[in-house]
Amino acid sequence: MTRSERGSATLHALFAVVLLCTMLTVAILWTAISTARHKLTAAADMTALSAADSLDASDPVDATGQADPGEQKPTGTGPHATPCATAERTAALNKVQLTACLVSSDAVTVEVSLQLDLRITRPTLSAAARAGPV
Repeated sequence: MTRSERGSATLHALFAVVLLCTMLTVAILWTAISTARHKLTAAADMTALSAADSLDASDPVDATGQADPGEQKPTGTGPHATPCATAERTAALNKVQLTACLVSSDAVTVEVSLQLDLRITRPTLSAAARAGPV
């Protein structure tokens, strides 16, 4: 080893350690965001399904199969709650926030979001799901 090459192995080892730590940090962040994304998608699906189940129960229907316009739809959180109230409660139970709830005549579309608290960044993830009466 010549005098000009002294310390080069130390610099190469230091560079390798920094590179390895960087790659490990990226892998941990990627895994955390990916896992949260999958959980958020599942929460959106469960929220949409529960709201769709409530949609089927919340429409008062007469003997001809038509909705009775004079009868009010029930509200609250009981078995005959409105679809958006049910979606809000289901989202809260899944520790996500309901950001949108759109009720049509035969389906419910919901959007939920979740803010991750990572040390480096605080990304907000969102997912949407649509379901009809069960």
